[in-house]
Amino acid sequence: MASIDAPPSFSEVAPDRERQMAGKMTKHEIYLELRRRICLLDYQPGSRLNERELASEFGVSRTPLRTALQRLEYDGLIISQHGNGTEVTSIDLSSIRDIYIVRMRLMDAMAESSPLPVRDEVLVEIEDLEGVCRDLLVSRDKRSFAEIIIRLHGVLHSLSSNGPLRNFNDILFYQSARFWFLLLEKMDFIQQVEDLLDELRMIKRSLELRDVRLMATVHKSHLAMVLSRLDAMDRDAQSH
Repeated sequence: MASIDAPPSFSEVAPDRERQMAGKMTKHEIYLELRRRICLLDYQPGSRLNERELASEFGVSRTPLRTALQRLEYDGLIISQHGNGTEVTSIDLSSIRDIYIVRMRLMDAMAESSPLPVRDEVLVEIEDLEGVCRDLLVSRDKRSFAEIIIRLHGVLHSLSSNGPLRNFNDILFYQSARFWFLLLEKMDFIQQVEDLLDELRMIKRSLELRDVRLMATVHKSHLAMVLSRLDAMDRDAQSH
């Protein structure tokens, strides 16, 4: 788990790609990169991870790689079974619904916690995300949409001073986001983009006011909207 003494910045959501390719990666960088790949569905649920190939790719022995894999298993993203290798876990609609309910409660806790100062670079990041999101109305790039969600999570993650809350919310985000990305093919993508743009605009206004509590409330409302869409999809599936 990440240290609870000081929150990671939103730039830590994914390690720097150029530095990765330059040489051996740390255990933490390997963990972040594999988590990102799982979340972006580069590794689909049920797919196998080859330790030998990954160790070679990252330029490390299998010992630090296994440390990263143990963290991913703790997060519920993979499962390792003796004799069967390492497999990316699956998740069902009922489980993701429960996770979103808990994530909404965590936003209440974030609103009640002492926030960290809103730095200027946070506002710059939100403005950049808004611009990239607006471009999706034309490009309709679902992977880019997913990457925006991950970056936004990193921004919100950086604003909380509550270490246990950050750690728990981080785990739940990466458990649920990949399932949500799987559902994009079944949804009105433009509507999802417009909803995200609305959230980004409200978050930007909240942070311009340096009001992290309001920002947490805005994000909770967006999570509630996602939950409503999941419930509607479940009802539709049952009716057929």
